[in-house]
Amino acid sequence: MTEELCKSEVEKNIINVDLGKPLTLPLSILNQSCDFRKKWEETFNAWHEDEIAKEVRERIRKYNQKPEVKERNRKYKRKYNQKPEVKEHHREYNQKPEVKEYHRKYKRKYNQKPEVKERNRKYNRKRNNIPKSRWRVK
Repeated sequence: MTEELCKSEVEKNIINVDLGKPLTLPLSILNQSCDFRKKWEETFNAWHEDEIAKEVRERIRKYNQKPEVKERNRKYKRKYNQKPEVKEHHREYNQKPEVKEYHRKYKRKYNQKPEVKERNRKYNRKRNNIPKSRWRVK
């Protein structure tokens, strides 16, 4: 009889948790029931979903900033990109007309920035060995 009462109390408290009402028994007693514990965790996670996701992202970011993890990921990426099937996929992707056009537009826009223009001028002067006095911009 007390076991049935306990199950009914647990069920009642599960409903209260869903509705956001106060519990009829202390949480320490209710946590002894597996059903209640599962339902409590589901509800808690639903209520705090954004905070949990933010916390997880923060932990992942911190973990990925460790030098040994960065090095391991870098090595894996290099090794992965050397596979023939990956190289072939990249080659095919970059030959698509829409991708080529996107890159062309991006390069044009990037090269119009004043700091990029200046850097390219300096590089070309040095490369072609043209004195500054003869360099004129029209």
